[in-house]
Amino acid sequence: MSERNRLRTVMALFFLSVYFFTTGSAPALQRKEGTPKAEFQQQARASMKDDKKKESPFACNATGLNKEQRQRWTSLLKRLNDSKQEVRELADGYAFRFAAEPSTVQELAEFITYERICCPFFDLEVAVEREGGPAWLRLRGREGVKDFIRDEFGIQ
Repeated sequence: MSERNRLRTVMALFFLSVYFFTTGSAPALQRKEGTPKAEFQQQARASMKDDKKKESPFACNATGLNKEQRQRWTSLLKRLNDSKQEVRELADGYAFRFAAEPSTVQELAEFITYERICCPFFDLEVAVEREGGPAWLRLRGREGVKDFIRDEFGIQ
């Protein structure tokens, strides 16, 4: 398989996994036939308020990963830390730049699948720039997350 086809396959798998992780547990809010628009909008606003109340505590859930997952997460963290090319400070977190090699993109996707289990308060994003550009891992979140990232990931 050519390098380009491998990258396409990896990206397709990544986007499918993100889709299933983000849509699989989210309840759909749908307007039922005959429901007045104003009533539907009120229900939608109430649903969004309820979602905000359900924020997880600002703490790592060390028991969220089993022993094998924790070992794999640790291995990925070391590999990604060794291969990162740049760290950029964001208003609400940090961005880490990597070469967009297919194996690195795959490892980034795997890393965030574990990270979201133990640290559900993160906004996690992997972006791969066009035209052979780099891959970026962005860790962001609510107030306090930036300091947490700085401490946990040893950013000076």
